[in-house]
Amino acid sequence: MRIVPYIQRRKYTNEETDACDKAFLQMELESMDDRLGDNYKYHRLNLDKMYNFNFVFDGDKPVQASGCQILSDDVVRVFSRYYVFEDYRTDSKNLLDKVDDFSELKYSMYYVNHFPLVIWSRDKSSNFFKRLKRGRPDIFTHWEIYPEQIELVHKDNFQSIFYKGDVSYLRNLQYES
Repeated sequence: MRIVPYIQRRKYTNEETDACDKAFLQMELESMDDRLGDNYKYHRLNLDKMYNFNFVFDGDKPVQASGCQILSDDVVRVFSRYYVFEDYRTDSKNLLDKVDDFSELKYSMYYVNHFPLVIWSRDKSSNFFKRLKRGRPDIFTHWEIYPEQIELVHKDNFQSIFYKGDVSYLRNLQYES
């Protein structure tokens, strides 16, 4: 498996553009029936807000896509618009199994380590993050779980937060009416 950066440090890389273009189209078609399918349409990927956006390929087949979205000058969100292509989805029995063994996250963390706060957020409970912290200490020892969901950036966008860095920057991202 190989990681192909589509965007790196806010710039389009023009690496393997044909493969990436095909992967974007496949992602849009495959995700049409997914719960968050609208998020994977090209114009809804927030590419203009990404610090990085990567594809993982197995030969010429796309495995997954994921971005590091800039939320502020101090905060970046990993696994933004995270998508696993159908041929590489696991059976969900062990949610700690990732086809790429978190290689895309490790790759991305190298580029975003200058941000004071790195977050991973989900619109579901923090139980998954608790399992990750327990089950994968090789990667997540220094990550913490925020104690409650926050309304992140937008109204009614309640998210559980897994983070690394200075959590005080999180207060700048909470939606205020």
